[in-house]
Amino acid sequence: MIKVTDRFYIDANMNCYTLREKTIIQSEESKNCGQIIFKDIGYYSNLESCLQGMLKITTREYISRDEERNIKELMEEIKRAEEYLKDLNLKV
Repeated sequence: MIKVTDRFYIDANMNCYTLREKTIIQSEESKNCGQIIFKDIGYYSNLESCLQGMLKITTREYISRDEERNIKELMEEIKRAEEYLKDLNLKV
C-alpha cells in the first residue's frame, strides 16, 4: 500500500487500483474503539484515475463544509490539490 496523504492510500491488485481512507474507529461501544482501519473508497483501472478520484472526494468535501465560500477560493483549493499531486512526481 502506498501513502498519498495522511488520510488517503492506494493499494493495487492484478485487476485494479483501490483508493483507501485511513480512519479510526470512533464508536465507544466497539471493542476496537481507537483502532486504525482502512476503508475502500473506490476502484480504478489506472493510477491517474485513482488520484483524480481522490481529488474529486476532497473537492466535494471542501464545498460541503458549513462555511461560506466563493468560486475563487474553490479554484485555489483545487489548484493546491493538483499541485500536491504534481509534486509527487509520479510517472504513470
